[in-house]
Amino acid sequence: MQKSKIKDQKLTSKDLTGKTSESTATSQKIASSPPEPQTMDELLTATGYTLKSTQRGQIIEATVLASSPKQVLLDIGGKSEAVVHEKELPYISDLIGNLKPGDKISVQVVNSENDRGQTVVSLRKTALFKRWELLTQKAKQAEEVEVTIREMSRGGFLVDYVGLRGFIPLSQVETDLAKTGDRASGRRVKVKILEVDREANRLVFSQTSGGIGEKQKAALKLVELGKTYKAEVTGVAPFGAFVSVKIGEVALPGLVHISEIAWEKVENTNDYVKIGQTLEVKAIGADEKTGKLTLSLKQLLADPWDDVTKVFTVEQQVKGRVTRMSQFGAFVSLLPGIEGLIHISKMAPGEEPKAGDEIDCVIEEINPEKRKISLSMVSHAKPIGYR
Repeated sequence: MQKSKIKDQKLTSKDLTGKTSESTATSQKIASSPPEPQTMDELLTATGYTLKSTQRGQIIEATVLASSPKQVLLDIGGKSEAVVHEKELPYISDLIGNLKPGDKISVQVVNSENDRGQTVVSLRKTALFKRWELLTQKAKQAEEVEVTIREMSRGGFLVDYVGLRGFIPLSQVETDLAKTGDRASGRRVKVKILEVDREANRLVFSQTSGGIGEKQKAALKLVELGKTYKAEVTGVAPFGAFVSVKIGEVALPGLVHISEIAWEKVENTNDYVKIGQTLEVKAIGADEKTGKLTLSLKQLLADPWDDVTKVFTVEQQVKGRVTRMSQFGAFVSLLPGIEGLIHISKMAPGEEPKAGDEIDCVIEEINPEKRKISLSMVSHAKPIGYR
């Protein structure tokens, strides 16, 4: 009985020894495993993920998470998502409409962290780049876009396409719009893209339908450049006169630009031509795409510069009228089509003439090739000591 008791004690001891060994192994295993992360820094260290810090003005790449007219959410690798500045959204609606989740875009940091913990970014630079890309695609597909006319310039209209400046040449403008001239400012028109060059910042549009009928094509082939034709004035604009030239039974539209009306500087087109008036014009250009002619009135008249040296000589005293003042000096009209310049260095301070003044000048130099005459003012001041 005593042996049995001892045996039970041994078993109990063995059993306890076994449990004790297992407990020890578990404790060693727990002690050898790394502790659970307690802070954000420890979590990032454990996962190997690195948060990107941002600074105002920094350009970074972002991934689109969601895009709508009211909000654009982006992943920039930070502790929270980034958002596009809300004041920008109305101006980049065209870009937002083409963004999809997963798209990669470049953004500029505006605010590293707002009151919601989000990074605020700008898409302005990206928007401009994307617009050039979009226009290139639309040009290839011959799609129309809508532009806003800003102002009229020499040779066409300056327009705006969601922040990009473009140009519609007069040859690519419908007659009704061309006749409105400066009154077209602010008007929205649909146009096709003729040229897109982001590197040169060149964007050219066309408002015309881009095609002419067979009769117009045939009539255009009969037009001889340099030949004189009869034309009827159909409209007058600040930049020139619209005319109709009849070639056989077909009336072709044409334009006499203000620079081709007379050899002298033309200030007001209406002083030279009237609607309904019949003129003799010289054909100097023809656009096969639009069927429009470019015409000239002044080229049917003698160029006054051809005989300028027969009329004027160096050191000759002449009378003239100041037509305009510039930073270079005073431009003086001597004859219709012939102007001279009094350089600013040749005018005493306080004695500068005004536009419209009749003044006496002395010719210092004549250069017919460059169409330039240098003048100086005749002083009427009394000599010192004069009585």
